Amino acid sequence: MEGRVEHGVPTGVVRDADRSGRALRVTTHPEAGRVVLSTWQDATCVSTVRLDRAEVVELLTALGAALLPPQR
Repeated sequence: MEGRVEHGVPTGVVRDADRSGRALRVTTHPEAGRVVLSTWQDATCVSTVRLDRAEVVELLTALGAALLPPQR
């Protein structure tokens, strides 16, 4: 299938705090220079986001900022 990244190396799973069976899986695809975030409901992948290295840094920055108290 065109544009599809095949079988990466799993690096982590984060379970949804509110939805049973929902999880975010993180997979690295070094041959493509990508990290893939995939949303799973039980055994079904329902969405993916493919990130390059710079976008991973942007995501980590955004997640870190989300942990800080809001500025007034």
